[in-house]
Amino acid sequence: MKIVLDAMGGDFAPKNEVQGALMALRAASNRFEVLLVGDEAKLRPLLQENGYSNEKLTVVHASEVITMSDSPALAMKQKKDSSMVRGLTLCKEGNGDAFVSCGNTGAQMACSLFILGRSQGVLRPTIGTPFPSEAKNMMIFDAGANVDSKPEHLLQYAEMGSIYQKLVYGNPAPRVGLLNIGEEETKGTDLIQETYGLLKEASEKGKINFVGNIEGRDILMGSAEIILCDGFVGNIVLKFGESVPKFLKARFAEFAKKSLFNKLLIGLMRQPLRAMFRTWDPNEFGGVPLLGLNGVSLISHGKSSPRGIMNMIFRAEEVVNLEVTKKIAEALRKEKV
Repeated sequence: MKIVLDAMGGDFAPKNEVQGALMALRAASNRFEVLLVGDEAKLRPLLQENGYSNEKLTVVHASEVITMSDSPALAMKQKKDSSMVRGLTLCKEGNGDAFVSCGNTGAQMACSLFILGRSQGVLRPTIGTPFPSEAKNMMIFDAGANVDSKPEHLLQYAEMGSIYQKLVYGNPAPRVGLLNIGEEETKGTDLIQETYGLLKEASEKGKINFVGNIEGRDILMGSAEIILCDGFVGNIVLKFGESVPKFLKARFAEFAKKSLFNKLLIGLMRQPLRAMFRTWDPNEFGGVPLLGLNGVSLISHGKSSPRGIMNMIFRAEEVVNLEVTKKIAEALRKEKV
């Protein structure tokens, strides 16, 4: 298996990408190969600094970089020799089994869609992100890939997300909750009300396990394994969630300063607090795949650490081994018959 890594994407590229790739190969005893795509003049010295020796790693030179400020619509046309375009093209040509990047999410969505294409029957690819909750392995779909979804798109996100949950987490009937401003069927915008009807019909046919509307207060309480919403809303919820650990750490620090007793108390709680904050850490799950593509493309956080890069590579290996792309296409094809 060959994992193609965009070595120039992300806030700390290419240092973290090089370290993460080597960590993954060493932890996996070289059971797969990593193609490191980027500026060879920058990558070679970093590989030597990090003790590169017999790892199954190949450097593929790319002279350009798609930055976070580049327009997703223009990135591919203007930077055809970028690490992202070159990496996805390697997969399209059969020289890679999965592409992973911490770069510009919008650009990766656009480039993946154009280069790899959509699976047959898919209206729009989607991306789901794990989110802490009382529900095990809860995910938000869509987490930012599409900000102007229609009811039929949201229905398909629910279907693809359910298939992903079944394959990756072994959940035979993940609960789907539609994020809304109330539990009643008549609440919400026209988009949400129409989506509710489609989800209810699909649930009655056994395609998904729809549990109705859920409100923002229900997200952490575990009312569903799949929180369904438009990417505009989903990304806001995701970014809000990312701010919670930093906010709580600041409050705990203030509490500890008030007295020696408080300081000792926080010290005793250190391990449980670390475990709690770890559930919010995107480096734990590494990366998430764009579902509905005719290929494998994983997106990760721009600030991913080397450990996050390593876990993203492992997640890509898992998605390939489980044949997620193929099984989503098969499931959607059956619906058309």
